[in-house]
Amino acid sequence: MNELEIRYSISKKLKAASLLCGVYLLCISAGVSIFQVIAKDYSFFFFAGIAGIVIAAIMILSVTLWQSKPLIVIDNDSFRLHLPKQRIDGAIEWEKVTYLGIGLSYLTMTTSDSKNFKIDLENLKYIDLRNIKTKLIEICEAKNIPYGNL
Repeated sequence: MNELEIRYSISKKLKAASLLCGVYLLCISAGVSIFQVIAKDYSFFFFAGIAGIVIAAIMILSVTLWQSKPLIVIDNDSFRLHLPKQRIDGAIEWEKVTYLGIGLSYLTMTTSDSKNFKIDLENLKYIDLRNIKTKLIEICEAKNIPYGNL
């Protein structure tokens, strides 16, 4: 079975455009700063070049390394969750799940160590909510985990 990953981040086109603009700004700003250092003229253009380098670095990092983690990852082994304001932040192994309740915009899970989890999904898009429910039903049927509507 395929892994389902729900990630809300910027689109690939916007990411590529921002990365291209950041690299361009970095090159131009570095060139201006280097020419000012060679000329030993530490005027406005030198400091504008340094500011451009800092802004370009922030722009590049914001579309690469500083992107958020996936909100939900569902695979054959576990259900990983990184939603804000949830009681659980981590993973639930499918081997420990004894029952899955599927509500309109929430899930309830009961585990073998008698823990009950209520996962609120109301801040997700409808299409993502539908995909999550479909994937959960598919996994429950494959692993013989009882499930039902709430």
